Amino acid sequence: MTTVEILESSLVVPAEDTPRETLSLSNIDSLNGHKYNCTIYLFKNNLGARDFFSVEVLKSALAKALELFYPVAGRHMVGNDGCDQIDCNGQGVLFLVARLEHTANSLQFEPMSPEIRELFVPRKESHTSSLLLMLQVTYLKCGSVVLGTLAKHILIDGRSAAHLFDTWCRIARGNLTSIVPPSFDNAPLCARSPPKICFEFPAYTTDPSKNKDNQKPCVLSLFKLSKEQIRHLKIRCSKGSNTAFFSTFCVVSALVWKCYCKAQGLAPGTKSRLCFTADIRNRVNPPMPAYFGNAAIRMFAASEVSKITSSPVGDVAGVVKAEIDRLTDDYIRSFIDYVKVMLDKKISVRDTDTSEADLRIRTILGMPFCDLNFGWGPPQLVSWERTTENRVAYITNDQENDAGIKIVLSLDLSTMKQFEKVFYEELMLFADEQNNN
Repeated sequence: MTTVEILESSLVVPAEDTPRETLSLSNIDSLNGHKYNCTIYLFKNNLGARDFFSVEVLKSALAKALELFYPVAGRHMVGNDGCDQIDCNGQGVLFLVARLEHTANSLQFEPMSPEIRELFVPRKESHTSSLLLMLQVTYLKCGSVVLGTLAKHILIDGRSAAHLFDTWCRIARGNLTSIVPPSFDNAPLCARSPPKICFEFPAYTTDPSKNKDNQKPCVLSLFKLSKEQIRHLKIRCSKGSNTAFFSTFCVVSALVWKCYCKAQGLAPGTKSRLCFTADIRNRVNPPMPAYFGNAAIRMFAASEVSKITSSPVGDVAGVVKAEIDRLTDDYIRSFIDYVKVMLDKKISVRDTDTSEADLRIRTILGMPFCDLNFGWGPPQLVSWERTTENRVAYITNDQENDAGIKIVLSLDLSTMKQFEKVFYEELMLFADEQNNN
């Protein structure tokens, strides 16, 4: 097996003194436990820069960014009350420098395989378990560079990571005028007193896990939609020219959900659920646009298989949109109260088990990961976290595909073969409709 050579391992600390304090985490943070998110970025030296991905530039800019994002340089700990906390001690983030005797063209970055992750993403080990961010810069034989990131989910969700990395890039480029400082104030996400729970939350459960189906062997496959295909899909969903009615997430996830239900060949009366997370920063009152922490709630869009497979994709997108529209301030407050009540009762809250009729969507659409530019141009490729769990679709922007979308799907082999057939049949229908218009 190919091995990577680690040239340097160090901790990057904030450039100046930062507050020494303990940051209590929100109940939404605590739902993520010890999960990690990883991302790989491939940068090519197309302009032949001599200082391409200078370690000194990267470290200096990161140290300055950590002045603003100082809790990231701290350590995850459990307080005397048993609650998760961040010890803001300024001890720093792990920064690895590595070398690999391979060219970028000889490696398959997408979909991200366990082998690729092993090469380019720092490993989770017992002595690094309290770290919140680990980074690895790997220089390839061809002159390209791979940046691998591993972020602890208990503090850093997708939008928080995007905010931190964008700030790091801006500082590296010397663009200091447009930096938006983060807010770590999670008081608006505290439960009410007394709590007021007005909704049910089927995406979460307090029952012990019983579902072992996600451990079935599965394969990863990559699917792409061009910018024009997405535009036509929105027109098709909106039944006209008003393509702004549905978001890209709604139409793409609806298409994937419909194809998945067809591929599974489930009984018509079976209920299928599409599980996804929705960001709440701009849905709470008042909004929290610069909030750094976890600010997403898991949702379930549900319908009978017969309706999903026989209805126009626009109707399926409507089911997804209706679920997203439920995410009001009152719904969010009720959820926060629900989690607080359960935790006070020492009852663990976790994601609801899924069945073979269900599909989970994970997405970083709209987050500026594809635009990260340290001064040497944006990445040629962004490959986001992949797991070996079954029935998961990862939807991201595709900078190589004319501002299109890429979908990495994790399914068992037989279902994947059927999905590929159904998916490309749908794309052929798109093409026929475009040709007839």
